[in-house]
Amino acid sequence: MRNNSKPAGDAVEDAATAVSHYHTHSIPLDMEDIRRDWDKPVTEAGLAAKTSIVVRVGALDLGAGTGSFRVREMMHRIAYPLGVHVRADVNLTDIEATCTDGKERMTEVIDLPTTGVNTERIWLLEHYADWFSVNLGLDSMYHSTGDVSDGLVRNLDKSDVSQVSAELAKQIREERKAAEAREQSGEASDDPVLDAMEAAEVTVPVSMVRAAAADIAAEGATDDELRSESEEALEEDQITRRRLHDRLLAMQGADGGAAAEVAASGGAASADAAADSAHGAAAGSGVAHVVADAAAVVHGAAAAGHASEAASGPTVAADAAADAAAAETPSRWREVARSAGGWSADAQSASQQATQFATVTADSAQLSAAAQPSPQSAAQSSSAAKSSAQPSSAKSRRTRTHRPPTGEYAEHFDHVGRSDGERRPPITVRQAHERLDLIERRKPLYSAEFAGFASAVACASFVFLLGGGPYDMVGAFVGAGLGHWLRRRLFKHHLNQFFVTFVCVALAAFACTGMLRLIGLFDPIALTHDTAYIGAMLFVIPGFPLITGGLDMAKIDFPSGIQRVTYVLCIILMATLAGWMAAVVVHLNPTGFEPLGLNPWANTGLRALTAFLGVWGFSVMFNSPQRMCLVAAVIGMITDTLRLTIVDWGVPAEAGAFIGALLAGLLAAAWRTAVRAGVLPPHLGYPRICLTVPSIVIMVPGMYMYRAMFYLGSFDTLHALDWAFRAFMVIICLPIGLAMARVITDKSWRYDV
Repeated sequence: MRNNSKPAGDAVEDAATAVSHYHTHSIPLDMEDIRRDWDKPVTEAGLAAKTSIVVRVGALDLGAGTGSFRVREMMHRIAYPLGVHVRADVNLTDIEATCTDGKERMTEVIDLPTTGVNTERIWLLEHYADWFSVNLGLDSMYHSTGDVSDGLVRNLDKSDVSQVSAELAKQIREERKAAEAREQSGEASDDPVLDAMEAAEVTVPVSMVRAAAADIAAEGATDDELRSESEEALEEDQITRRRLHDRLLAMQGADGGAAAEVAASGGAASADAAADSAHGAAAGSGVAHVVADAAAVVHGAAAAGHASEAASGPTVAADAAADAAAAETPSRWREVARSAGGWSADAQSASQQATQFATVTADSAQLSAAAQPSPQSAAQSSSAAKSSAQPSSAKSRRTRTHRPPTGEYAEHFDHVGRSDGERRPPITVRQAHERLDLIERRKPLYSAEFAGFASAVACASFVFLLGGGPYDMVGAFVGAGLGHWLRRRLFKHHLNQFFVTFVCVALAAFACTGMLRLIGLFDPIALTHDTAYIGAMLFVIPGFPLITGGLDMAKIDFPSGIQRVTYVLCIILMATLAGWMAAVVVHLNPTGFEPLGLNPWANTGLRALTAFLGVWGFSVMFNSPQRMCLVAAVIGMITDTLRLTIVDWGVPAEAGAFIGALLAGLLAAAWRTAVRAGVLPPHLGYPRICLTVPSIVIMVPGMYMYRAMFYLGSFDTLHALDWAFRAFMVIICLPIGLAMARVITDKSWRYDV
């Protein structure tokens, strides 16, 4: 035998080359156990392929800056439709997840190179989870309807998916309004079978139901055969109706006796047509024999009317047909059905299905009653026949929309009434990963220049909320804009975060000081504003890991929470060291801002405006779509203005921070609830973490933290500890307020389960 195995060194080299085609810090998707299921539906794929989707979603969510509690929740959302249980250990930059399907168990480990913030990705992953669930036959979980999520995920190649979601929501709203208008106007349904059943006036005795159920169970006819018979019978019925209509029109000038004879013969023919039509209409539902027998009742009644035509005319014949059809009431049939026993399981099941469609078309019987014996009523007979025969009549019929049935046999009839467009093909492993590729490789929404402008607006607004004046705001605007612009440019080259933080903060401090020196050439008072540069460096405040770390600890996930808080302290340390170095170089002595002396009402209005602009700027820095930025800005405007106002009234700053964070969490939850309830459009359903963190990041005491580091660098330990503990108390109150809001509004946070 030939030995085709490669040397060990070559095999290792080939494996390394194959893995290198994919992302460095993600699952190698070209492994054999994943590649063999690449084009299979995800529900039929092996555990390795399912695990690759679950863990990759968690890695993308973690890399977007969200907390470990949300990462676990997202992974569970993806694993549940796949029949997989996942247990994950999530930290700041790594995931160790074990997935099992009851037969096998697989563990995957993901180690990210760095962390960051991308609120657009967090939002898109929620829509991805809903798209995934809806296409696997479950309901949407994050949003009230899965239509927007389905359309959005299918258009991830567009640059502005927020606008795509808005257009989809508008289209869905217009379609619903059009459907309601059609329902109110009584427009007929597009399904002739359902129309015929709706027009039925005759019900079926339970004895016929039992007999037909037994026949169906014995014959074992397929649904395709029954549907084919239904279509043929409907065509024959339409032909018979048209012929009868033409004959009645031709008899308008005839004498009463001849008209009565034609009407009687037409009544019998229409009864036969009704039998055929009813047979076909019920065939698709597996009750062809039942409805055919019911039509025979109408036929017998029409015959009785024909026998008594000479005495009473066709009107009496029609009444006889109606009486014969209503001889037994459905309530009595249900009683008989309940008391009956000895059925086989198949027959009983078929009978239960048949009773749902136990009505037949009796429109043709009405045609026989429409023909009057006197020539004076010939025109009325013609119009009545036309009204009954033509499907586009003015008869009011409700437009049907698909509603999934409930009960024991719901799963067998879920397709009934559903349009072809709603029958979605199964998602393959390839499609699931292709959608994730589009999410992962999306470019930032904003250029480095626009992000720098947003940073400038945010920090200038931050300075005003801290008590700064116009010169301070101008200096912070210039410094923060240049600092964040350089930060974006350096991050593009994947440089170390701590190095980038130090360099960008130093640039921001020097640029702010230089701008104030330039203004001082025209107005020397600007040279006394030594505190403005602190506001220029606030764009590096790690608000997301600070808040999510506190929330993780609130969920008793201390490893992840401690890692995030440690990361925050490292970023703050590098930023304050850079600021302290700049202050030493240019001989700055930050003592605080001078009071502006504004009118209380004017001060409150300006605070609301700058709070709105500040939150908007931070949201842009977090890569939020503009609609999300505006929603977060409104929440931040309300909460931060309230916080500053109650602090002016004498409330401690720590309590003010707690109240502001609590209110921000409640408002974000109320917004999300309003979207799910249909009060707000579905495309405005954003993750709460994407609304709350930007709205409270301007409450982070950056001034306190920097002053603590400044005094520490000057070896003034007493003042350093004083400002450090002030900052610590405010910082811990922010995640506590958000956690309280989650406990109030979210059951999963209210109970430890």
